[in-house]
Amino acid sequence: MTVRNSAVLLCLAMCAHNVSGAADPDTAAAIRRLEAALARQEAELAAQRTHIESQDREITALRAAVNASSGEASVTRSTLSGVLTEQKHARLQQQEAPRWSLNASRPTLAAADGRSTLALRSLVQLDSSWYDQDDAGPLGTDFRRGSAGTGSNRENASASDLGSGTNFRRARLGVEGIFARDFGYRFMAEFGGSGSESQTRLNDSWVSYSGFAPFTVQMGAFAPAANMDDSTTPDDTLFPERATPAELSRSLAGADGRVGFGIRGNGTRWMGALTLTGGTAGEAESFDEQRGVVGRIGVLALTGADNAWNLHLGASGSHVFRFADQGGPNVRYPLRLRDRPELRVDSTRLIDTGQIDADSAWAAGLELGANWHNVYLQGETFRFGVERRDSALEDPEFDGYYIQGSWVITGESRRYNMATGAFQAPRPVAPFSSGGGPGSWELAWRYSHTDLDVEAGVAGMPASPGAVRGGIQDIRSIGLNWTVNSNLKLMLDYMRVEVDRLNPATDGGLPFGPAPLTPPEGVQIGQDLDIYTLRTQFAF
Repeated sequence: MTVRNSAVLLCLAMCAHNVSGAADPDTAAAIRRLEAALARQEAELAAQRTHIESQDREITALRAAVNASSGEASVTRSTLSGVLTEQKHARLQQQEAPRWSLNASRPTLAAADGRSTLALRSLVQLDSSWYDQDDAGPLGTDFRRGSAGTGSNRENASASDLGSGTNFRRARLGVEGIFARDFGYRFMAEFGGSGSESQTRLNDSWVSYSGFAPFTVQMGAFAPAANMDDSTTPDDTLFPERATPAELSRSLAGADGRVGFGIRGNGTRWMGALTLTGGTAGEAESFDEQRGVVGRIGVLALTGADNAWNLHLGASGSHVFRFADQGGPNVRYPLRLRDRPELRVDSTRLIDTGQIDADSAWAAGLELGANWHNVYLQGETFRFGVERRDSALEDPEFDGYYIQGSWVITGESRRYNMATGAFQAPRPVAPFSSGGGPGSWELAWRYSHTDLDVEAGVAGMPASPGAVRGGIQDIRSIGLNWTVNSNLKLMLDYMRVEVDRLNPATDGGLPFGPAPLTPPEGVQIGQDLDIYTLRTQFAF
């Protein structure tokens, strides 16, 4: 019952009480009933008030509990948020920190995003050789000679007594890597040399850009790809030195430390490189530097599953537009083709065209390389041409070739690299260790032929005016290579060297200096000899 109804009943009861004296008994009874109903309503209202007060107390308690719970939840959320923030910050710091690693024992520093790297590189090759040749005699009767030169030329005497001993052929140390993802670089110093360790010189100093995939632009001082043997890195070569014809080809407008600007590229079945070149880093000053171009192309003609076998075909070429101006009165722009007998412990050259005053020169080569599982074969043939400067004499041409191969006894294969179009040394499946790994063992062989003669004539006669008596050199080599692990390699080699060369003197000239330094005209100044070599190589 509502409050309004209770008020109405109260008013009626009061009125009835006032008239109770005059009312009849029925009226009095009705008044009593109204008073009883009013009393019941007042009791109900009191009970409702008590219930409402109890509910208010419960609500207040619930609010207090909710507020307390909300506070704890807020604290928990705040604490969790702080922990997550700290963990995220730690992860970011870890991601931003550069990472050190050792790849085949090569220390490498890489940025967290992989866009920049710096790797330490080194290559050390120590050669120990013994030259087995006939005993030397007096220069007046022992006519063996090396490069043509002056009376003070060391090679007059050294040709008959080549210096057995040791030599750090290469001792390189430097860094390489990438920056800003698409740029590459290398700086490499050379502490080794040919015949003797020379003063420190620059071997590589270049930068490249690979953003024009699949091509890379390169500039600085580097060795441009001149032929297949040249594209094989020095630590992967089959023998201590490249074959002489390949060495002559690369020396024309390429070789280590050649300053140039080039572009190279490759796909899954092709490679190519073209480089404009100048002089070499550290060469003697000239009035004008040499200018030339070096190029090479190659295709993977056939290949098997998982590169189990490959057949490579290619061609190479070099052209020198202008030789360095030396300002000489007789030979102003000299070209000279010469080489040591595929070893550098002694620096004596046994074949040598002498200086040719040249307007231009070129070299062209064809190449073939193949592997069948653990059997490898490679060969190249070259032709060289020289255009004489201001001369009516015939322009000379020379040629040479080599063929080489190997059998990896332990079953590994020489790996074909499409980027360079060349084969890499085998990687041992089980590196040598105290646990019993054998490393990788390889039997190797090579035959090279180089002909630097033009109208050589007959023995005992002076050379004709247009003749070039550079000599004919044939070398047969066999070797045993032991790749101990990814860093250490030993090479044991034997070479049989045969040089057929007539004294280049003509019209009473003295190419080796005054008697007895220059032998009689047309006599044999070549020789046959054996060479035994052990190379110890460490690289990372």
